[in-house]
Amino acid sequence: VALHFLQASTVRCLLEPWCRELGFIICYGAIVLKLYRHLVEFRTRKAHRWVVRDLDLLRYLCAMIVAVLCYLAAFTATSLDFLQYSELVWQMDQPQSMDAEQVASNMCRPLRWDYVTEAGELLILGFGLQLAIASRNANTQFRERQFLVASILIEFLVSSTFYILRFWYLEEFNPSTLFLALFVRSQLTNTVTLGLIFLPKLWYQHKQVNVRG
Repeated sequence: VALHFLQASTVRCLLEPWCRELGFIICYGAIVLKLYRHLVEFRTRKAHRWVVRDLDLLRYLCAMIVAVLCYLAAFTATSLDFLQYSELVWQMDQPQSMDAEQVASNMCRPLRWDYVTEAGELLILGFGLQLAIASRNANTQFRERQFLVASILIEFLVSSTFYILRFWYLEEFNPSTLFLALFVRSQLTNTVTLGLIFLPKLWYQHKQVNVRG
């Protein structure tokens, strides 16, 4: 969302997917891997206990990041080829104006590539929800699993609703409405997710200090 405070340009349109998708895979990839560890620890018998170490999770996350980097590199290369024939900045028609001029929307042109990316995001979130259902009986410290599931569920519901509405009503939205929708979505997902991840831990530590005191 912070990039939308800048004037729309080719550079900004190329940077937006990198910031969005790298942030997405780092945040929700880590959450999905945490749920995977909860599931493994819950289903593994004590006699043959398989422990997923933090280093293992870091390796898995790095592999996911590398995959996203390759995907984004392909997107950037395709966009640079697209620039030979058109531009990435979206020019919106304004039929209400007297001369029906096209004005810059301060948004990037919607591409079919975006739909593939959005579908990939929802698939990752759906896989995380499947892991959450499979590990629903697992006991975790300060109910960590429940908060992780809540963060994924909120992202899935908000993002899927946002993508559907944008797909059907994109042409009817003005630039201010689009920016407001992006801002609200960011607050409902990113801000809420950070709160669900860190606030329970801080509250638990504060409670432990009070008990000891």
